[in-house]
Amino acid sequence: MPALNRPHHGFTLVEMAVVLLIVTLLGGGIATGLSAHLARRAEAATDDALTEARDALLGYAMRTGNLPCPARSATDGAEDRSGTTTCRKYTGLLPWATLGIAGLDGWAHRLRYAVAQKYVAPLGGTGNTEKVSLADGDIEIKTRSLDGSELFLTTEGGKSPALLLSHGANGLGAIDAQGVALAPPMAGSDEARNAAADARLFYSRGVSENPTAPGGAFDDRVTWLSPNLVAHRLVSAGRLP
Repeated sequence: MPALNRPHHGFTLVEMAVVLLIVTLLGGGIATGLSAHLARRAEAATDDALTEARDALLGYAMRTGNLPCPARSATDGAEDRSGTTTCRKYTGLLPWATLGIAGLDGWAHRLRYAVAQKYVAPLGGTGNTEKVSLADGDIEIKTRSLDGSELFLTTEGGKSPALLLSHGANGLGAIDAQGVALAPPMAGSDEARNAAADARLFYSRGVSENPTAPGGAFDDRVTWLSPNLVAHRLVSAGRLP
């Protein structure tokens, strides 16, 4: 008896192409979703690190009566102090070892730190013959309006005594935990000003990926201390009357 013709089971080339297309689309969607999730997690970790660093600086001031100097280097987190009232530099990296924290943002880059010269000396308390005016911060912060014009976030009497900064996801101008310097920002941009070795003027504004926008592309994350907040904490700790 002759064998019956049975239909062959399997995928045709068209069906295989459809399956591959679906897998590709699903894979792309999963990858995009995962990338967005990781970016949000890094941003949240950075905000937490900046808050931790800010609290540690205030705690240090309450305990010692002054703010610390920047770190000695990207691999030595002790403050780089010369004598009791001066620093070897006033803009650099957060002295994470002195503060007892990690000092890294969500992308494993060192947090940047700038401090006012007068705030590393005793700010008040028993035995000090001269007390520093807590309005004598020397760090200015600017932002930009919708039309790109620059606006001050700090005024003459409210210049910041200390600033903390993450160079963001692009890492331009950052230094990693091993001390490796990443690529610099575009010259003349707001990010380049934030990365300047001796910066006393910093920019804090919304994220922009447009390099032709006023101030260039920007994803730095910035926070700072006000002299009023430092004064309040020092009064609370009995360091000021």
